[in-house]
Amino acid sequence: MQKYTHTFENEMNDAGFLQNSTDEHRASDARNALRSWYLRHARPLPWREKPSLYGTWLSEIMLQQTRVDTGIPKWHAFQSTFPTVADLAQASEDDVMKAWEGLGYYRRARLLHRAAKVIHEAGAFPSTHADWLELPGIGPYTAAAIASIGLGEPVAAVDGNVQRVAARWNAMPLPVDAPQGAKAIQAIADAWLHHDHPGDHNQAVMEVGALVCSPKRPQCDACPLSPTCQSAHNEDLWSQLPVKKPKKKATAWELTWHVVTHKGSVVAMKRPSEGVWANLWAFPELAPPASFAHAGLLLEPVTHILTHKRITCTFHHWQAPSLGAFQAFAKENGGQAMTWTQFQSTARPRLLTKVWDDILAALGEEELR
Repeated sequence: MQKYTHTFENEMNDAGFLQNSTDEHRASDARNALRSWYLRHARPLPWREKPSLYGTWLSEIMLQQTRVDTGIPKWHAFQSTFPTVADLAQASEDDVMKAWEGLGYYRRARLLHRAAKVIHEAGAFPSTHADWLELPGIGPYTAAAIASIGLGEPVAAVDGNVQRVAARWNAMPLPVDAPQGAKAIQAIADAWLHHDHPGDHNQAVMEVGALVCSPKRPQCDACPLSPTCQSAHNEDLWSQLPVKKPKKKATAWELTWHVVTHKGSVVAMKRPSEGVWANLWAFPELAPPASFAHAGLLLEPVTHILTHKRITCTFHHWQAPSLGAFQAFAKENGGQAMTWTQFQSTARPRLLTKVWDDILAALGEEELR
């Protein structure tokens, strides 16, 4: 097969990358190679084995910022808890958030719940790419993925994997997360698209990105796109691609949580409906009055990373002097007094769930009874 060459300085014009018949032929070769490879190498993922619009939608939302091996058991568990979109729509937000626990980025769960209500009220799932875009939490990639996989609509889906594969394939020097670069990547994805098998095609490109064209060490020898890729076997090129805008530096957040207890109960707070960890349950950030006994630090400070925040969290333990003082502190701060078992049944930030057992161990059996 012809090996195509390209220089890193090549620019995209307004019409996209298809500037001559050679590039059209190259896109066709890439399209056919992707389909052939996918039919042999596609992973047997559960949402592929028994496809449904509901299952596809859940998988796409869950996998936006979650590894596949983490997403698979959560996908099964979520569908077991909410077998249909009606079950999801009619559930409480607290139940949805609890079922989502462990996946992080809880805004996805809140928007999924809102979208389920819209779908349930309408009586049917959206039937086109444009209609999916109208739902809460559905952006261009997710709408394209669902419409192509679940409805067979010929629309190209572009996620991070596709950005990387396409940028390397065309040695594209523009930042993929800037408007001009995003437009160029979309042009490549549109040119590749297999209109007869759009769902398989979109999954094929994402699969190549996930399994072969990895960020740090792409397996060019195993890649179906190598014969047409302008970065294949060229570390000077693929190591620079995709180009992205400089990342914002993570801001430091010194967080203090106060673990206020009384005879087996603890004060829990539901966080505000906007901002970090919206509507999740955690400990108060405000210390109790001086009449409460400060029992010291429960744990060494814990570091937790969010997208743009580096959190250092300290846990202080306080013991209430009486049941009345305990309940008053909870009420005055908008919290609730609950047992540890009740607290554990709520949806909590990942930062809290990952140290939960350590907190209980540090408190000891006497404090938990």
